[in-house]
Amino acid sequence: MTAVTLVVLAIIVVFLLILVGSSVRIVQPCQRGLVEQLGKYKETDDPGLHLRVPFVQAMRLVDMREQVV
Repeated sequence: MTAVTLVVLAIIVVFLLILVGSSVRIVQPCQRGLVEQLGKYKETDDPGLHLRVPFVQAMRLVDMREQVV
């Protein structure tokens, strides 16, 4: 393999790792995840590990604990 091929392969691997890393979301037990698809509400996720489509779906974490004033 030539040096150019190795550099291109390394760039592709780094891009895929970033893509996979940004698609995994973890919702803690005291939270709920509000999923938006292209800016519009889609669903509410319960605690656990969730996969999202990067750049198409976004998740906002909402804390469900009571606030004491």
